[in-house]
Amino acid sequence: MKSMGRRHRPFFRICAMDSRTPRDGRSIEELGHYDPMSRNAETQTVLNVDRLRYWLSVGAQPSEKVQALLRKHNVKKPAPGEPWALPKPAAAPVPSAPATTPAGPAATTAP
Repeated sequence: MKSMGRRHRPFFRICAMDSRTPRDGRSIEELGHYDPMSRNAETQTVLNVDRLRYWLSVGAQPSEKVQALLRKHNVKKPAPGEPWALPKPAAAPVPSAPATTPAGPAATTAP
C-alpha cells in the first residue's frame, strides 16, 4: 500500500511493488485504492480483482493490511491450474420488441 493523501485525510493505493523499493517508491502496477475516510462502503475499497489474482498467482506477497482487505472482499489466490482471470458475467439479454402480428382473422381474397 502506497500512502497518499494529506494529514488527517489518509488515502492508499494498492500496488504491486518490488520488495526492495521504498513504501512510496515506484510501483510495478497499481491494482486499486483504499480510502478509509469514504462514507460510502462501495467506494471505500476499489480493487482490480483480475490483476490481483494474477500477481498472487505469480508469487506476490500481500502486506497484512492488504491481506485483510482481500479477505474482506473474498479475493483468493487461484488454485494451481485455475485461470487467474475470472469469467466475465454474461450480459443480461435485452428484451426485444414483440413481433407484430395482424389482429383478427387472416384476410381472404374473393373469387
